Amino acid sequence: MTSEESTVARKSVLRRALLARRAALPATERRAAAAAVAERLFSASELAGARRVFTCLSFGDELDLWPIVERLQAEGRELYVPRTKRGDTTLHIHRFPCALETLSFGLVQPRAGEPELAGEAVDATLDLALVAGVAFDRRGYRLGYGAGYFDRFLAGRRFPALGLAFDEQIVDELPVEPHDVAMRAVLTPSARIEAAAGERPR
Repeated sequence: MTSEESTVARKSVLRRALLARRAALPATERRAAAAAVAERLFSASELAGARRVFTCLSFGDELDLWPIVERLQAEGRELYVPRTKRGDTTLHIHRFPCALETLSFGLVQPRAGEPELAGEAVDATLDLALVAGVAFDRRGYRLGYGAGYFDRFLAGRRFPALGLAFDEQIVDELPVEPHDVAMRAVLTPSARIEAAAGERPR
């Protein structure tokens, strides 16, 4: 097994364990955690001047980001959300609100054909990205679902990315591949975790 294959295998094992940990969280704890993360986000300096915000649309047992979406809308900010397509490595970015569809595994995303932000306009348009995930480490790195959409999307961007997570999703150190991108910070109910120096935060 090559070093790259070993890293992918370690990520897969961690992903299964951390998804199970997240799924086991009680509903009352989930609601309290989502509210606490929202308060931490709305006091974050990165959000203060951000008028155009990209955000994940949470689903399943992820941290509930829908109240954040509603509050951002109420504040008059422009929102942009992602769409993926099987066999396409690009993360498509749509202005929200827009027509949505629910995929077979529960993810809600824009319908194909909805107005889309051109790839070359992303950097000039967005001020901040809010990103969910399976886990984050104390250097700011993220473990996703394995397709690499968000690492490709965030690589080399001028705008910062903040991870939003339960405390139970934080680990000391994740296996990292060369293409992995660190968040500027990760916000949990109990802490703001800054990306470690030298970990290429934006």
